[in-house]
Amino acid sequence: MRSRLFASSLLALAAMLVVTPAIGAQSGDPYADGLTAGDYLRISGGMISPVHPQGSLKDWDRGKTLALAWEGWQSGSGGVGRLGFGVTADYSRLPLNQAQFISEFAPASGGTTTSATASSATAFSIGTNLRLRIPSPLIMPSIEFGFGYLDFNPTTVHYVATTGSGDVTQRHRRGAALSFGAGLDKQVVNKFAVFGEAVYTYGFTSLGYGFATPGGTCATNGCDVLKNTTLGVIRGGLRVQMGR
Repeated sequence: MRSRLFASSLLALAAMLVVTPAIGAQSGDPYADGLTAGDYLRISGGMISPVHPQGSLKDWDRGKTLALAWEGWQSGSGGVGRLGFGVTADYSRLPLNQAQFISEFAPASGGTTTSATASSATAFSIGTNLRLRIPSPLIMPSIEFGFGYLDFNPTTVHYVATTGSGDVTQRHRRGAALSFGAGLDKQVVNKFAVFGEAVYTYGFTSLGYGFATPGGTCATNGCDVLKNTTLGVIRGGLRVQMGR
């Protein structure tokens, strides 16, 4: 008897979870998967990695990233509009790529670099973005374009060589950034949705040189010159509608 009652309760709960999103979707555009006009927060986390890195950016490996975004959607004909406007801020940490650093770094005192350690480099960006949704009945695909500011801050690297040890610091990278990406949103229940997206960022930081402090040179010309900063992000998280 108890097992039947428990099974009936589970079935009732499952029915509620299925019916509730459908009710929310019917109140707006049937091809927006529950998205309605209003303000939203996006909270996400994921992985960040240099994409075809040049210059000193090659010395840093893939790491973790967190992002917080506000997004606004206006009403359109037949439901919510096709274009949303947002502001996004994200913070990332990229660990040292020890093998890459050792392969190209040559101490000023000569000899061969045998090991290198450093705390993670940090990357912070903030900017505005436009998200264009693609009408779909079961899930909400979208593409996005953004413009903002990128700050990439490498940390001091401590190296050990056959002729001694020392520290070297790479230049702080900062400048304007362009980004574009694509994502998928799926409403879970009422004002909550889950999403995943991939974003590519191109930072215009090609000023100065890779190493700011004396103490070492690069074995190849491409290592020392500061290049533009190219980063790729894959992240997922929760979209929450505000004010409902």
